[in-house]
Amino acid sequence: MSNNLLYVHFPQYLLRQGLMALAKESGHFDDIIEFEFIEELKSTVGRHPAATIILDYVHGNGDFVSDLGRWLRLYPNLNILVITDDLDSVRIRSVLKMGVKGFLTKSCSEGEILETLRSIKTGKTFFCNRVLKALVDEDSRYFELSEREKDVVRLIASGNSSTEIADMLNISIHTVNSHRKNILKKLKLKSPTELIIFAAEQGWVSLARK
Repeated sequence: MSNNLLYVHFPQYLLRQGLMALAKESGHFDDIIEFEFIEELKSTVGRHPAATIILDYVHGNGDFVSDLGRWLRLYPNLNILVITDDLDSVRIRSVLKMGVKGFLTKSCSEGEILETLRSIKTGKTFFCNRVLKALVDEDSRYFELSEREKDVVRLIASGNSSTEIADMLNISIHTVNSHRKNILKKLKLKSPTELIIFAAEQGWVSLARK
């Protein structure tokens, strides 16, 4: 049955074999198929739309993200487990929002891998401790902002200019620009666009079009 089928894609032979051995040990899969090259997996995805897939994710591979999003849109019953060494919280969130069921790092323990396989087979999600820490650390950044800085973030995210914000808060434009610079530094963001996305994730503003 397709829901007991596992695809394992990992370029590194030893890691691929290790994952397959753990998958067999878990007892959750009747058939396990390995893929060294992503092109082989691409031509197979969709034949069994409820299969489980373990994927190696290398940051910088834009095709991977594009393929992953397309697969999950076309085959929402796929159970996808992503394994990576990339702990950038923004990129982790972008992949999680696509609907993957599990997210691990290559340093995860045997127990975490087995627990992940069990969880995603029962319709649950699972993230290893390092991934959870990366997400929690990101969420905690906004606590470093002062109340005035949070006000500025909300107003920026709502589409107000520096002049408008200065008028609303009764402060100088120079002060507004200083707040902008400090906010980006504290939140470790690079642009106003990233700041708007951050504010939306905190629930401070809505990005929905009126």
